[in-house]
Amino acid sequence: MAMMSATKWFSSFRAGTAIALFLLFVARLGTAAPLAKPAPAGAPAAPAVQKQPVLDGTFIQLVEKHGNWEPARWEKLFDELQGIGVRRVVVQWSLLDNRAFFATGSFAAVPKPPVETILALAAQRKMTVYLGLAADSQYWEKIKDQARREEYLKRLRWKSERVARELVNTAARYPSFAGWYLPEEIDDLNWREPAARTLLYRHVAQTSAYLKQLTPRGEVLISGFTRGRMDPETYREFWRELLQESAADELLFQDGAGTGQLPGALLPIYLAAVRGAADDAQKRLQVVVELFTLLSEAPFKAVPAPFARVKGQLQQAAQYASGGIEAFSVPDYLSPDAGPAAGELLREYRKYLGTLPAKP
Repeated sequence: MAMMSATKWFSSFRAGTAIALFLLFVARLGTAAPLAKPAPAGAPAAPAVQKQPVLDGTFIQLVEKHGNWEPARWEKLFDELQGIGVRRVVVQWSLLDNRAFFATGSFAAVPKPPVETILALAAQRKMTVYLGLAADSQYWEKIKDQARREEYLKRLRWKSERVARELVNTAARYPSFAGWYLPEEIDDLNWREPAARTLLYRHVAQTSAYLKQLTPRGEVLISGFTRGRMDPETYREFWRELLQESAADELLFQDGAGTGQLPGALLPIYLAAVRGAADDAQKRLQVVVELFTLLSEAPFKAVPAPFARVKGQLQQAAQYASGGIEAFSVPDYLSPDAGPAAGELLREYRKYLGTLPAKP
């Protein structure tokens, strides 16, 4: 997920702006999608709201160390995921820069490419997997260059299409394969201008159309987050147009609790906006619950969040998600292998699920 500078943003977000934005939302509340509104005809049915919301899925962010994991270590991770009820995995990317996490003759692969292992282990546990395509570690810097933005998106799209072509035969062998994930996250700062929006809409539309042609039954997921740079009504329109003009099936919207990129009081306003956009476009909305607390951006450092905060995030996410709740991420912040704090968060979460008794 994107790790943005909360400090820079908060310095420009004055209290008066927050109050005005809240009043704007209240004034226009009648135009927002009611949370109890039924899903539009033809849209996937929203799951029943659970009394106790849970994590339905998790991202897996592959890095170099994963290229040396033995199958037994992956099996242990998937046993842990199954043990807490995770039914869905989104692999954030299969190619990072030119480092591949799948068997390939076109890119430099890690020693033990894990993508096929992930598909196999998920299939054994009746989980679904969405495979992320090509990610660029310089994405956030490169999209700032307006003069070269169009050419950059073309190159990124070409690389993702190539990754999909190389992966499709392997993926098709496993019933766990459910579709694709576009790794380029969409913010509300870089795409505000009409010309930039046109480029973005075209990029997502062309990439998703290609993936649908390659795997007609495979779904396409995209993700985004807000820093409050658009008012809620404009933000709803932004996402409605993007979803309607593309073949994307689902939006994964990050709650920002870990990065602190949006004041918590404003998050429900924007969640209502994106839920309304998804309903308008007859697409699903998943809310991504960030399980971490950001300590620093450069170098990046984060720690597992306290469970009390995570519980509140789950409860809020359940009010708006029509497609479930995703974690970012169980392997990094909700697993004993990630350290004592992550192990403690897992213990608290299992107690919440009722799969672990409270301490005497």
